[in-house]
Amino acid sequence: MTSQTTTPVGIYWKPGVWDLARSAYIADLDTDPDSPGSFVGWLAQALEVHAKRSPHKRAELAAAGENHPALVSVTRKSFNKKHDLPASTIEAVEDALVADRQELGRMLARSAFAQEAVIAAAEAARRRLGRDLPPPPQKLSNRPPRRRPAR
Repeated sequence: MTSQTTTPVGIYWKPGVWDLARSAYIADLDTDPDSPGSFVGWLAQALEVHAKRSPHKRAELAAAGENHPALVSVTRKSFNKKHDLPASTIEAVEDALVADRQELGRMLARSAFAQEAVIAAAEAARRRLGRDLPPPPQKLSNRPPRRRPAR
């Protein structure tokens, strides 16, 4: 993200989805040369990619991820976290939410949309990595180093 306008947005995270997002972000640092270098950039990209999908594709991905293990947490509570996301990202998400409601009657909150976007982005990251995602870091550094291309 560059010098564009950002908007603070609260996302209600299920702990497993939060862990999945951080794991996928770390994996993408090493496997996706176009992946943003910050977690909030990765999240914005995941939201934008999901917003660009058709309502039918989003519904299909939601159904496929309905029983994802990240959605279940027995020991940790869900929590709200603020992320400063580009205003253009929020606009794209809101347009997608309206399209889903108008075309399919799907009523989603931003947090549910984010959860679906993260699960889809994490699956793509796992495919690029070619194995299970790494465990989530205890704490994300602001700008973790990336894998450097072979010389």
